This record gives sequence, C-alpha cells and structure tokens, in this order.
Amino acid sequence: MSEQRIVVGLDLGSHRVTALVAELSGRGGLRVLGLGTVPSQGIRKGVVVGFEPAVEAVREAVGEAERASGLVIRAAFPNVSGEHFRAIPSEGVHAKEGREREITPEDVEQVIRVARSLQLPPGYRILHTLPVDFILDGRGGIKDPVGMDGVRLQAEVLLFMGEGSVLENTAKVVEKAGLAVEGLVFSPLATAMAALTESEREEGVVLIDIGSGTTEVLVVADGAARHAEVLPLGGGNVTRDLSIGLGLSLADAERLKLDHASVGPLSAADAEAQLTVRQVGADADSALSARTLHSIVEPRARELLELAWDRAQRSPAARSAGCGVVLCGGGALLPGLAGLAAQLYERSVRLGAPLEQQGLIAELADPRYTPVVGLLRYGYERLVGDEAGEAPPRGGLRRLFRAMGAGRRGK
Repeated sequence: MSEQRIVVGLDLGSHRVTALVAELSGRGGLRVLGLGTVPSQGIRKGVVVGFEPAVEAVREAVGEAERASGLVIRAAFPNVSGEHFRAIPSEGVHAKEGREREITPEDVEQVIRVARSLQLPPGYRILHTLPVDFILDGRGGIKDPVGMDGVRLQAEVLLFMGEGSVLENTAKVVEKAGLAVEGLVFSPLATAMAALTESEREEGVVLIDIGSGTTEVLVVADGAARHAEVLPLGGGNVTRDLSIGLGLSLADAERLKLDHASVGPLSAADAEAQLTVRQVGADADSALSARTLHSIVEPRARELLELAWDRAQRSPAARSAGCGVVLCGGGALLPGLAGLAAQLYERSVRLGAPLEQQGLIAELADPRYTPVVGLLRYGYERLVGDEAGEAPPRGGLRRLFRAMGAGRRGK
C-alpha cells in the first residue's frame, strides 16, 4: 500500500473498531478518504478474547472504509493495548574506536541496540524503543548526538513491551481479516501523536485516554515519553455500575450514561429532576432522580481519575508543577469530567481531540477518534521513512517515536 501512498489506521477498541484510510499528500499532508466504525466484538480490555468475532468486526469496519473511499484496503497499522504492557527504562553504552570522533547514525543505532539487549520478562517482546536522553563523554541532555564529536556515547531509552502471545493474536486477527500488518503501535503513543501540541510535549504533559475497557496513561516531557501504564478500567465500568445498581440491561445503562450522566456539581433543582428507566424484567417504567444517577456515576469517575493520576505520579516528570493534563477517549466526554480532573489534580486539564491539520474531516474532531488519527500520523512517518530508505528524521514528533523497527510484524 505504500506504493499507492495510502495509509490505514485500525483502532481495535473494546467498544468499537474503527478503520481510517488516507492518502499521503505532499509534505506532512494526509487527505482522509474513508472512515468505517462498527461495534467491537471479541476484544476486551484491549486484548483479543474471541478470535472469530474480532476478525468479523475488523472486516466490517474495513469494509465500511473501503465503500467510503472506493479503495481496496490491503494493509493497516493497528493499535494494541492492555494491562500486560510494560514501559521499562534501559541504558546502553557505545565507545567509538580509532581516530574518528564524529557520531554517526550507525553509532546511535548501535548504542540503542545495546540498550535493547536487556533480559526481558518471560514471554515478552519489545514493540517500541524510544530514546529519552543521550550522554556524550559525560555530557547529558543531548537530544540528537549525530554530527557531534565524542568517544563514549550513552543512551537512555524507554522500552515498550508486551506479552508476545497477545501481540501475535492481535496481528493474526488483522491478517485473518485479509490485511497485512504494516506495524503494531502501542495505542497511547498513537494518541499522543494526534492530541499533543509541541509545547505540551516539551514542557510536560500527562495523557489519559479513557476507553471503554482500559485507561491508558502516558507521561511525556522534554520531547520524549517518560512513563506509561494501562489500567483495566474505563467507561464500561461506569456502565456496569449503573446496570447493577439500577437493575438495568447493559444497553439501557449505556444509553442512560450517554444521555443523562454527569459528574459536575448539581443544583438543587437539577438534582430533583426525574428520569424514566425500565428495569430488567419490569412491565412498566420507573422514575429515577438525577441525584441518584449522579451518586453512582461520580464516585466511579473520581476513582478512575485518582487511579490514573496515581500511576502517572510514578514518573518524576508528572510531578512537575508545570505539567498539564490531556484527557482523550470516549470516556473523557462525560460532562464535567475535565473540571473534576482539574479539581483533583490541581493542574490545567483539556480535552484532547485530534489537533487540527490539513486533510482531516470535521467528523474526526472528537476525542473518540484521537487514537485512529494518531495511527495515520504514525503510519505516515513510517511509510515516508521507508520510501526514503531511512529511519524517520529526528525532531518533533518523529524524535518521540524514533524506534528501531518499531512495531514491525515478526520483529
């Protein structure tokens, strides 16, 4: 597909599967050609739990995108997630030999290769290797050492790894649906590519992507990823609480949440507003006060935000007073959630829809589409680099995701 200059992102969520196809158009440009989104099947908390249902969901989403674009889609960049993921820091050292002192791209590749050579947890595989810092002859804080003079080069990197069987099963689902896997991408990294501004990446930001089955936490500072974790909780937990607490079907609980739930302060009049629900097995509707709905939703939302913040605080960068917060994902659309997060974190908080860029359609300006738009951006960087016969250039977003064979199938 790279020969046709077409890139496809495939967001494998627990709530829905989304395929987005775009054409590479000039420098840094993407022109969206088609979008397909269907209810998810066989994927729970970011992990494939039903092979054939997941394959069918991918086929349906890709089929919609094909009909919208008029293209036959043969390959894609899918995302992967789940609480099995680990982000582990590592270091490598490379000493130059002979009289040549200028650091070359090959020196950088070698020092990163050394950093990747640590003992992995049993069954795990490295998916991405992200440089954090380079140290040349004892001088740290170097973002790109290529072209500088020195003898002893050190690299601090963050290794993103996942259980090999989970990664393999995700790839097999996509392949069984008839697509080649051009690269697996850790979901919050894709989300960051679409949602974060240059100043946020440099000054420090905590990205919290609240999906249906998982909440992903990524800390970025000084242009590099510093920490990441995936919590097995999301907007689906709020739905289940409503289903159990009110005796509703999951479908009715989801509609109630989307139509009426909020976590913002309720006035006395709003609290007494009456809603109509139909409990499972009941012959008639019953009344529910907004106060009761709020009393179920708000504690769960607060708990989720507190757990995400607790995980982020494991990174010193997240504890910096200047570090802001960006909320993404469908769960972030719960009315009042950004305000509650700002109150809990005592930081600036904003909703993270895909940043405006040429070629994006208005429909995609929604936090729910941030991961799949990020997959397009990731795919663009990879395919352009492949066409040029080189790794993606350094700087900005490309430096953040500069990785040796990142996400390649079978590597």
